[in-house]
Amino acid sequence: MFKKLRNALLALTALLSFTALVATPSTVSAASSSKYTPKYINRQVVLQLNCNSYVYDRYGNRMPWFNGLYGPLGYLKKDSYVYTTRKRLERTNKDVRYFALFTKGRNIDKTNYGLFGKKYWLPYTKINGRYFYYIGYGAYIKARNVYSINGLQQYSNCEKAMIDETTYTFTFNSKTKKIKDLPKKYKKGDYVLIDGLRQFTDDDGFLWWDADQPYYARLKGTGHGATGTYILLSDLRDKDTDIFYWDVEEDEHPNYRINLIRINDLENYYKHLNEKKK
Repeated sequence: MFKKLRNALLALTALLSFTALVATPSTVSAASSSKYTPKYINRQVVLQLNCNSYVYDRYGNRMPWFNGLYGPLGYLKKDSYVYTTRKRLERTNKDVRYFALFTKGRNIDKTNYGLFGKKYWLPYTKINGRYFYYIGYGAYIKARNVYSINGLQQYSNCEKAMIDETTYTFTFNSKTKKIKDLPKKYKKGDYVLIDGLRQFTDDDGFLWWDADQPYYARLKGTGHGATGTYILLSDLRDKDTDIFYWDVEEDEHPNYRINLIRINDLENYYKHLNEKKK
């Protein structure tokens, strides 16, 4: 009797394992990336990874196996594509944490003006304080590990960073081009939320002698468009800025994973629209 019961359990386990293995979504190499364009936005959601990514269950624990990946060392590889069971992205006007921007005229000219258009997002789940995308069959991956959604770059509406050096804030008015220093001071160890990056030119009120201008980070919730309150990016901890800022002069930058809005491009976009209306 026990022998029959044991054989039955083994057969059931094998059947469940085979069924789950067949059902789990697959990944594909980056070589076929041209296949995934915005025209698939209403058909199937495909994610491209920006780094090696573990797979988690709904409790935030690493799954012991997934799609041929076994054990704690199994992960989905950087630049690979993940097919999800989601059928489409959702249009939103909310200030969602992770989103993609889509415009039919995304190739208007040689600039990135078309980058700023309608906002879409793939609804995420917050588990243990972190954001995850559900990819199907009980599996989740960290939203931060996703570079693009259906060929559209993913953006973050804010990233947390620690102040590494004492710094003061200043405001910038994009219409008047005036900069005003503020008494607000951040000390080393303070944390701030960053929602965008920008460089200033000499006609913004700063006089630069070097074409290699520094970047400034805008504090979340302090401005709209190109306005806002800024601090010097280099006054933030490198460990944090490595996530969302890449210095093009560096040969390697493996930690760069998150896109923040480049406010210079956003300002040029608004200027471009105003010129078209005239």
